Amino acid sequence: MDNEDKRILSLLQTEFPVVARPFDALAERLGTEPAALLARVRRLAEGGVIRRIGPVFDSRRLGYTSTLAAARVPAERLAEVAERVSRLPGVTHNYERRGDYNLWFTLTARSEKEIAETLDTLRRETGLEFYSLPALAMYKIRAVFNTVDTPSGSPLPSGGGNPPREKSQPAELDEGQKRLVRAIQGGLAIEAEPFASVAERVGQPTEKVLEQIRAWTATGLVRRFGAVVAHRRVGYRANGMAVFNLPADRVDEAGRALAERPEITHCYRRPPLPDFPYTLYAMIHGQSEEAVRSLVDRLAQEIDAAEHALLFSTAEFKKSYMRYFESEDPS
Repeated sequence: MDNEDKRILSLLQTEFPVVARPFDALAERLGTEPAALLARVRRLAEGGVIRRIGPVFDSRRLGYTSTLAAARVPAERLAEVAERVSRLPGVTHNYERRGDYNLWFTLTARSEKEIAETLDTLRRETGLEFYSLPALAMYKIRAVFNTVDTPSGSPLPSGGGNPPREKSQPAELDEGQKRLVRAIQGGLAIEAEPFASVAERVGQPTEKVLEQIRAWTATGLVRRFGAVVAHRRVGYRANGMAVFNLPADRVDEAGRALAERPEITHCYRRPPLPDFPYTLYAMIHGQSEEAVRSLVDRLAQEIDAAEHALLFSTAEFKKSYMRYFESEDPS
């Protein structure tokens, strides 16, 4: 990528305009021609740097629930079990990580009962134990990466974290709104008027589609509308899950402190396991494992967490987006 590509990616992640001709607006900001900008964005998408341009939804606001699941899988069975897990439509992220618990995946469903049933099915089919580690509090979710050359090379600052959250009230969506969710969740076409194509698919005026997406973004139902990038393709080759063991009365304070760090993209409080006592989880993407280790050691000192661990991902079995309301699609 050249410097212009990096500038484009920075804006696409955080400032994608929800207007009729978004690439015209972006081209004006960048001082380039819309056709030239579209050509660059298409090239970045075709090259796998941009996974998609679209919404990142708050699952709970859509009436869904999710969990992080972990399992110990014998090395000789890892590929087989990971493939079985990846086939589940509610699994969007599935990784091998170093450690005794070596398979980690996110699972989203319409209810906690459905999650429990899915994990029970996996247990029966594989003969292995799968543990559910739901978020008890969320301090930060912001997977945005700096692509403009800086001395630190860290992910873009998020302006701080979020207050601890136990539950989010689901929004009441009518069928037209669910149709719009289905139409945009996979991302926009990279064309001059992408929202016009969406409007045609859902049978609504373009301006009504734009107004709805803006309203969802303002209320947090859409956490972010923009580009989702492949972090390794933009220089963040090390993906580490840092976990900390802290007393219950200190977890929230530490979680809020970690959420302020621009290098951290996700931060949650989760329940411990009998042989895995950690309750504070932070996702860190860095340019090298050494850089991530050094940062985690400093963070552990700052929050006074003597017992901590760092689990690097070594294989990505699945990374996709959640398909909401698919079973309700009348087509």
